Amino acid sequence: MISNFDDHFNKLLKSLNSNNKFILGLSGGIDSMALLHLIKNFIDDKRNVRITCIPIIIDHNLRNESERESKEVKKISKNLGFDTQIKKINLSRPNGNIQNWARKQRRNILFQKCLELSANLILGHHFDDQAETMFMRIIRESALDGLSGMNEITSWSGIFIIRPLLPYKKVQIKNYVINKKIYYFEDSSNINDKFERVKTRFHLDYIKQNIWPNITYDLNYFRNLNSNLLKKTDYYFNSWFNKNLLIHEGGAIRVDYSSLRNIFEKSLLFTIRIVGKIIQTVGGNEYAPKRKKTSHLISFIFTKKFKKKSLGNVNISLSQGYLFFIRENRNLNFGQNIQKNKHYIFDGRFLVKSSLTGKLVKCNNSVSVEIDNKNPFYKYGYLINNSIPYLETLEGKTIKPHLNIINQNSKLNIAEKRCFSLYLLNRILI
Repeated sequence: MISNFDDHFNKLLKSLNSNNKFILGLSGGIDSMALLHLIKNFIDDKRNVRITCIPIIIDHNLRNESERESKEVKKISKNLGFDTQIKKINLSRPNGNIQNWARKQRRNILFQKCLELSANLILGHHFDDQAETMFMRIIRESALDGLSGMNEITSWSGIFIIRPLLPYKKVQIKNYVINKKIYYFEDSSNINDKFERVKTRFHLDYIKQNIWPNITYDLNYFRNLNSNLLKKTDYYFNSWFNKNLLIHEGGAIRVDYSSLRNIFEKSLLFTIRIVGKIIQTVGGNEYAPKRKKTSHLISFIFTKKFKKKSLGNVNISLSQGYLFFIRENRNLNFGQNIQKNKHYIFDGRFLVKSSLTGKLVKCNNSVSVEIDNKNPFYKYGYLINNSIPYLETLEGKTIKPHLNIINQNSKLNIAEKRCFSLYLLNRILI
């Protein structure tokens, strides 16, 4: 498996065409510890391919033994020659859905570190994880993008996420760990069936043993088919987006109503995909809304009585032959402190870059971003201004942002010399 992994990882690095600095999400479990050793071997064997890997251990502070385990994992990682860090979460835990809360906290810490170091992220998801993800998304009735599962290389907010273990099955990873006598920790929550992924794993094991022996393979095969379908249609839809969508840098979008209706009359599924991506971008959501909710919205949009509707923190209205998608003025995280020369994400919509320390505040009308009266978004200027952050410096001065757009699927490369900028994360172009 080692030589096979080296070749596979090397191909991923070449296709990435980016810097070779990585953050590794190191949990101490069997998958991440196997990946840690595989990367160590790759570094040792591939002298002509230089990479920097910084393992980050997230102590969720949810179990009594988590601090001790984190320190032991750090010691193992440092002994392998890695500059390893522990990040402890000290926030109060929620009453429900702890795993989802922990996942979001872990993701935010890892992404923030990637932004700070201009690094990419490596995660240890494997073949069986892909099947579990697909099973959960099918149960949730996810839309087309959700049913394309996890990719070996994907992008989030200008950071590339690499999952080099996706082709490998859990049994292969276990055998590798056993043969190499790699030490790892077994998280007790991995056998607690009150958690969705654990429950899914038990269901899949039962189905595999009693009903459908090849379900893991077939779920991965279905994922590949759906992903290939989307790739084949992406060229057409990117062209359609460029002709029929207008994006304002402040996070609003205008869509040609009749053109969208033409697509709706041909395919509800692809209309759901388009509208879902727009709502995801404008609302700053991690995922597009659920397929059923988006379907209901679309059905209502193309009725004579439609005027206005909201979904996913986004107001949708019809005006002069266009649909306008505007961020609702709620659930906005104003008051966020920022340090100079570091990158932050605001509201899931904007990448924040500032050469000054301060905090993000709501619009002060005296310094609001001006939208010309000939601009199609002019009538929504007040709403746009109230949904974007302004910088309040340590001296109490309020600075309006310079607005720009970056492609969600492009590597982050910001060279503008401005004291305070917001970059809208365009999740629409594929």
